[in-house]
Amino acid sequence: MKLVFDVGGTAVKYGVSDEEGNFSFTDSVPTPKSDVTEFLQVIGSVFEKAIKEYALDGVAFSFPGEVHSREGVIKGISAVEYLHEIPLKKILTERFGGLPVTMANDANCAAMGELWKGVARQYQNVVFVICGTGIGGAVIERGKLDKGVTMNRGEFGNFPMGGFQDGVLLSWSDYTLENQARKYSRRKQQKDDTINGIRLDQLAREGDPLAEELMEEFYYWMAIGCITLEFAFDPELIAIGGGISGNPEIIDRIRKTVVSLVEGQQQSYLMPRITACTNGSRANLYGALYYHLYGEKIEVG
Repeated sequence: MKLVFDVGGTAVKYGVSDEEGNFSFTDSVPTPKSDVTEFLQVIGSVFEKAIKEYALDGVAFSFPGEVHSREGVIKGISAVEYLHEIPLKKILTERFGGLPVTMANDANCAAMGELWKGVARQYQNVVFVICGTGIGGAVIERGKLDKGVTMNRGEFGNFPMGGFQDGVLLSWSDYTLENQARKYSRRKQQKDDTINGIRLDQLAREGDPLAEELMEEFYYWMAIGCITLEFAFDPELIAIGGGISGNPEIIDRIRKTVVSLVEGQQQSYLMPRITACTNGSRANLYGALYYHLYGEKIEVG
């Protein structure tokens, strides 16, 4: 049995599974905010409880950031900065008594989870767009994960979109649903965090002019991003994951916006085929487990 962790900015999800992806249970704890020591205490406590009930023979992790799986180091930018630039895999292996430990990027895990157990099972060439506070992504080509030279292939949130604003180059991640909700709060001069992406969508449906404007902006840049990916990778499928994947109406609006922008244009001969990921909150757990089981066999190069 494998103990599997999905580490995010706000929560650490975890569960125990066999090699077929049958989880005996899943649960979560808040992500430690202070340092590595607290992080090890929290996941160590989960491990100690699990090993009393299950014959564990490996531990798999999904982490945010630029995860160098073979080195066992996280670089770049992520929501859990205290895990960066340390020999993390070595530290974790020692904490778990020498059990084999694997670690992979969260967006790549979401993609691998969908490739194994979700929407991409019957495809070989799929681009994933994982939407949360920012935008992550992954590229599956000929059935394998291609992470690029610096492990940054698929970091679509860094695509420059919208030009410069106050001297800052805007990116695709600046237009996520959650960031649009923050813009709403700022423009309304609201100091609380009650307006999230779900509430922004509700307000737009109720006819709030500012919410409608910000939702239209969200759909526009999601469509532009998907059109760009279509011509960059020519995939069989563009699969959208993250929180919005569970809202069919939002996915449908993205599709319709793509059609409205491309139809009748010279680019219309290559219309993106867009769908939602299907594994929901378990996608990263499935993917982390899949990577643990098959590792380098499912990577390009």
